[in-house]
Amino acid sequence: MEPVLPVDKMTLADPSKFFRNLGPLIFSLFYFLPIIGQWSEIGWQNLLAQLLIYIGFVALYCAGLHTPGTKVTPILILMLLLTSCGTLVTSGTSTLFGYIAPLCGFNYRRPYNFLMLGVLFLFIFFSSEFLITTEPFYFWAPSALIAVGLFSFGLMEHRERVHRLLHQKNQQKLEQLAAIAERERIARDLHDTLGHSLSSIALKAELASKLCHAGLQEKASDESQQVATLARALLSDVREAVSGLKQVGLYAQLNLLEQRLKEAQFNVVQQVESVTMGAEQESALCFIAKELVTNILRHSNAREVNLKLTQQNTVQLCISDDGKVESFTHGNGLSGLIERAQQAGAIVDINIEQGFTVKVEFSGAVA
Repeated sequence: MEPVLPVDKMTLADPSKFFRNLGPLIFSLFYFLPIIGQWSEIGWQNLLAQLLIYIGFVALYCAGLHTPGTKVTPILILMLLLTSCGTLVTSGTSTLFGYIAPLCGFNYRRPYNFLMLGVLFLFIFFSSEFLITTEPFYFWAPSALIAVGLFSFGLMEHRERVHRLLHQKNQQKLEQLAAIAERERIARDLHDTLGHSLSSIALKAELASKLCHAGLQEKASDESQQVATLARALLSDVREAVSGLKQVGLYAQLNLLEQRLKEAQFNVVQQVESVTMGAEQESALCFIAKELVTNILRHSNAREVNLKLTQQNTVQLCISDDGKVESFTHGNGLSGLIERAQQAGAIVDINIEQGFTVKVEFSGAVA
């Protein structure tokens, strides 16, 4: 399903860039250029009329910048009428016609934007042919050229804004999918952590109850002690899982995992190089390394573990142990690990010929 973009609510004005909105009005001062050659012939009434026309046009232009979609139509009509009528006072209005064009290109969808450009051309030619008494070519030619250029600017600005909105929507969608994937991972971790232990606790508690009713108090006490031991171990696992939700840096995570392995009496050989990668890939590697070390702590009969992080053309993480593995199955942990790696653009290779070795390699550039 394609994301819905609020294109009809966009305005040509950029709230964060004041100069970009009003800076182009500097060139509108060419409106006053004809005054220079006719200064001695122009009365103060004419000068006042030209000034009022310019102020009114700039006010309408600023209003159009902040008006979304086709709601700008009444403003454009007023701008066209004011500029055409102003041609009776000064030929400098040829400069102002161009400022209507970007609003036509930005605020309307095809083919209506080209229709509005056509209406603008009609006003330009009408003003040049019927309101300018001398040299109409020098009026409509510059106006038409400026209008075409600024109309193209409006089209490109509209396309850029749509692209930006689409990128933001896709980014939000990716973040939502990442959040869903993280919830699924947490669910798998909790299932692996709690499922088996809670089942064992329930069975042993029922057995202790039956032994107690049968008068076998000593055996019932033994089972109760085992329930307590399992509960404490489960509490430790839950605390570990919860603490694992807190994101730490890649190198800090590897050092933490090395410490956990050493505490479990593993001999650890670590070779970690400085690597360059994006935040998403680093987060994925942290998760993958934690999952692999957790599997070693739970299931491996090895005595030595190798942690290796290198970067040549690609970033590679390799974690291996010297345990004996005849066969293995993809449980929730390994399946989640592979899914997470694929989402981050990495390839997972598992080898059991000499111990248990997992290599994660990013297939392309990660920086």
